[in-house]
Amino acid sequence: MKKIINNVANSIGTKIILPYLLLTLAVAAFGAYIVTNLVTGSLRERFHNQLVDSGRIVSERLVEYEEDRLAVLRMVARTEGVAEAVQVADVAALAGIVPQIIANSDQDAVLLLDKDGSAIFGWQRSLQNPEWQPVATADYGALEDVRLVLDGYVDEVGDKRAFLAQTLDGYMLFTVGPVVHNGDRVGAVMVGTDLHRTVSELTESALARVTLYDQEGQVIDTSLLDVGEAAELLQGNPESYDQILTLLQESPEYYGVVVTGADTEVPLGEVEILNKPYQMAFGDWRLRNQSFGLFSVALPINFILSAATASRNMLTLVFFVATMGAFFIGLVLFRRIVAPINRLVETSTAVTQGDLDQRTGIERNDELGTLARSFDTMTASLAARNRELLEQASKLEGILQSIADGIIVFDTEDHIITANSAAQVILEEIKDNTKVLTGQQDAQAGLNGHGSRSQRILESDPLTASHRLQIGNRVFSALDAPVKMPDGDRIGRVVVLRDITRETEVEQLKEGFISSISHELRTPLTSIKGYNDLLAVSGSKNLTDQQIKFVNVIKGNTDKLIQHVEKLIDIAEIQRGTLRINRELRSFNQIVEDLILAWEKPFADKDLSLELEVVDDNLWIDGDAVRLTWAMDNLLRNAHDYTLEGGHVVVRIYAENGRSCFSVTDDGIGISQKDQVNLFHRFFRAPQDANLDVPGIGLDLYIVKTIIEAHEGSVWVQSDLGVGSTFGFTLPLVESVANFSPGLAFVSQN
Repeated sequence: MKKIINNVANSIGTKIILPYLLLTLAVAAFGAYIVTNLVTGSLRERFHNQLVDSGRIVSERLVEYEEDRLAVLRMVARTEGVAEAVQVADVAALAGIVPQIIANSDQDAVLLLDKDGSAIFGWQRSLQNPEWQPVATADYGALEDVRLVLDGYVDEVGDKRAFLAQTLDGYMLFTVGPVVHNGDRVGAVMVGTDLHRTVSELTESALARVTLYDQEGQVIDTSLLDVGEAAELLQGNPESYDQILTLLQESPEYYGVVVTGADTEVPLGEVEILNKPYQMAFGDWRLRNQSFGLFSVALPINFILSAATASRNMLTLVFFVATMGAFFIGLVLFRRIVAPINRLVETSTAVTQGDLDQRTGIERNDELGTLARSFDTMTASLAARNRELLEQASKLEGILQSIADGIIVFDTEDHIITANSAAQVILEEIKDNTKVLTGQQDAQAGLNGHGSRSQRILESDPLTASHRLQIGNRVFSALDAPVKMPDGDRIGRVVVLRDITRETEVEQLKEGFISSISHELRTPLTSIKGYNDLLAVSGSKNLTDQQIKFVNVIKGNTDKLIQHVEKLIDIAEIQRGTLRINRELRSFNQIVEDLILAWEKPFADKDLSLELEVVDDNLWIDGDAVRLTWAMDNLLRNAHDYTLEGGHVVVRIYAENGRSCFSVTDDGIGISQKDQVNLFHRFFRAPQDANLDVPGIGLDLYIVKTIIEAHEGSVWVQSDLGVGSTFGFTLPLVESVANFSPGLAFVSQN
């Protein structure tokens, strides 16, 4: 026996189950106590919230009743014929008009008074008789609120008054307002609501018993008398009624607390009526900025106590049964769980260390068996997937290494993840000699770990971005693109370095040829132009009209050739970075206005309207007036050439976001979306309309873009095919003319 006891005491089951049992019992007892208190507290909190909500509903409904009385009062006072009838005390006329107005209202009394406060005529109804009945006339002039209205008194809320009055049918709440005819007060209208009906409706709206008190704390009306056996008892026992009224009364001191704290708190109180406890909430009964007393809402609270007791007993029993059940179930499951769990731990440890051939070997039909089979299946799938990944990685590595272009993959921190053999060779050369031919200046660097001149080739994040790098005698195109997951998250970027040395040499030869041939052509063209001008001047008297026409044709075509040659020379200078930009303080408005004057005649000759819209005056820029005029001239020529006769062109200058802006809008043939991306490239010309034959070599927009970007500006275009186009650009705006200092710049090589 002793051995058995020792074995049980030293077993892992006892070491686990016994503390587990004690802890479970402690947690169960503590949990039962906490949950019971939480349930009770939750019930009380919900009860108080409901009580406060009921009080808020009563307060809002009292205001709504006042608004309804005001609506009926205004309707009666403003109805055509009522004021005239009140002025002359025409009872017959009032009897024909007013009943139709108040027929569908919810009020209980409507009285019309003359200017002395005497009732001319009135109507009233009650709960016993819901039909409107005429009432006998009476004198209300002695009432203070009526007298104030008739005397024209106006307070901060208007010229109407509200007051409580006791009638033969009980208390009524009246709202009185003036009747005005031709600017004179000829009488008044009184609209009243039965207070007992009001209390009944408030009880239905608030779902709580409602009591109204006057300013002395005396009960005016209450719906507590409708409570079951209390009402029956009161019908036969007047002393019980007095007892209830005594219990419901509040002292003036408590009323003062309610009034001063009405905006920040709802006072609560408890009252016991016929051995039935009620929780009450009090509020200020206020209309038109005037206090009429207090109101209270009451709800029975006996269900909270009974619910708390029942909850405590039930939860204690449930926790006890659950604790014992958990103990015995835990004891049984312990022995069935520990052994397979240990096996799972051993296998998972081996798999974690890289031994994917390990298996649990557990064969059971319960959840542990399912878990073990799933783990074995997962391990087998992991091993197969690992083999597939290794094979795929080997294939990708082979493909990557066989590509002649250099490929470099970066992570989000711009650290190199991998690079093929071609890229490794290029990286070694980048460490010693790298020159950026195109792209961002901070691209003038090597790559992370392969040079200290920078940490990355590109800083921007476009879809794809291309730059040129010169390494020794070779030129590479660096194409950069982000690497993104299917959900759009960026995980890195890839850079492809392609050797374009031969293409660059061909391009340089082409540019050199264009530059050379342009200079060679300019000399003979200058001579042709000079002799042609001399012929036109000296031979005008000896030449026939036909010969003079030929001379003018030669002059026009020679000028066009010279313009084209000048453009080619300027383009060559742009490519070499030698095109001078004489930047000086210039009036942007004046440059544009001078250009518009030069274009007025060509536009008029083509029957085109040219409009200048100046949104902002006195715009100043730091720029070369000659080069900027050239750029804007190209845009105006573009609008002139591609707009049909009878069209309209608008030139607009304005300031936006600290930049001066220029735009040319036409209603010409427009440009398709696919052609817009190439508009500012050299020698590109969009397909023209069949009715247009505009000469050109596709350099105008390229020159515009180059000149504007040399001024640190940007160009843009918006166009719809067949609708028209808007070309524009922005330049930095000189904010302070006094602090400006001119300078000299060159167009950078693109």
